[in-house]
Amino acid sequence: MYIAICDDDRIFIETLKETVQKLLNQRLRSCNIETFINGNDLIERSKEAFADAVLLDIDMPGMSGFEAAEKLQRINTDALIVFITSHEDKVYQSWEYQPFWFVRKSHIQDLELVLNKLIVKIDSRNEQEKNIYTLNTEGKPAFIDINEVTYIQAYNHYVLINNKNNEKIQVRCKISDAEQQLYPLYFIRIQNSVIVNCRFISKIKSRSVILSSGEEISVSRNRLEYIRNEFQRFIRSR
Repeated sequence: MYIAICDDDRIFIETLKETVQKLLNQRLRSCNIETFINGNDLIERSKEAFADAVLLDIDMPGMSGFEAAEKLQRINTDALIVFITSHEDKVYQSWEYQPFWFVRKSHIQDLELVLNKLIVKIDSRNEQEKNIYTLNTEGKPAFIDINEVTYIQAYNHYVLINNKNNEKIQVRCKISDAEQQLYPLYFIRIQNSVIVNCRFISKIKSRSVILSSGEEISVSRNRLEYIRNEFQRFIRSR
């Protein structure tokens, strides 16, 4: 595991590093931990090595934690961001950046629970086995790899299944039927004609969803809260 910690408070950052190292040692987990006192250094390092998780302060001079998170997600869409801050009023604002968790410095003991969840998620990511699902259609069943399909869109009486290699498969199926079957697998409907795989969501904006490929798909405004809640459900499940 590779964990990056970024905070402009040099004393706190060393204390946090020791705490993380101690908790991981107790779980017999080896880990490389690097510390950064500003967002610029974190971003430059991230161009060289992808961290599994980043513990990130929000209120920093120069580049804020939110700005660093946005840049980081462009470089490494798989980075799990944990905001650690004294500003509890920013918890709701932080959801725009889809953090894995939010820890208040006044409740730093919560970090143990968060680290346990981080380990589970990282271990899950490291499993290389494919997950094939049989989508029932009005014709022959379609076999899809849920780690490859990015989104599904309605097309007349058919749906187009898009994968991360920009290949498309057309099958006869109602978009509502596909939604019902794939919802338990964290595929969510973001507008009347599009279902998106949460595994490929990079960012949720006020009017669109950006995929890890950079593709931007518009969302129905009345579904925005639903999309955010469902994406957090997906994040917490990993």
